[in-house]
Amino acid sequence: MRFYTIHERPAQRAGGDADVLAIASGFRWWAAIMPIIWLLWHRLWLGVALYLLFSAALGVALALGDIAEPAATAIGLAVGLLIGFSAADYWRWTLERRGWRLVAVLRADASADAEGLYIRNRGASAPVVGPMPQGFPPAMLPPSAPMAARGAEAFPRLL
Repeated sequence: MRFYTIHERPAQRAGGDADVLAIASGFRWWAAIMPIIWLLWHRLWLGVALYLLFSAALGVALALGDIAEPAATAIGLAVGLLIGFSAADYWRWTLERRGWRLVAVLRADASADAEGLYIRNRGASAPVVGPMPQGFPPAMLPPSAPMAARGAEAFPRLL
């Protein structure tokens, strides 16, 4: 199971349903392997422009710096990994700029399951897990108090 962020675009016309999109957390293999195709597929035009500019600048810097081929390959792989790790976050950021709202974070097996779960429970309130334990949250001294005065409260798991 993965975590999915649920994004909702307000209805475009009166009385229409809002669009819902689930974006999985985690690494994006296609974005790491073929960044331009992945960016174009998700209509991330600013990302395409920035990737092309960065690739051109990196190519010129590697050529002018007379970087050896193995080092240039390692740099290219590192850039691909960075894109793969940040692709979902960039997609979320772009959706937010386009007017979509982050409305939920769910755990599901697939994006269709996450979207269906959100749509089925759209009007329901969040279930209550149970009563909070006694003394929760624990009393804490202010951060300005000296460390010795905090005693066991400073690092409760270490003592």
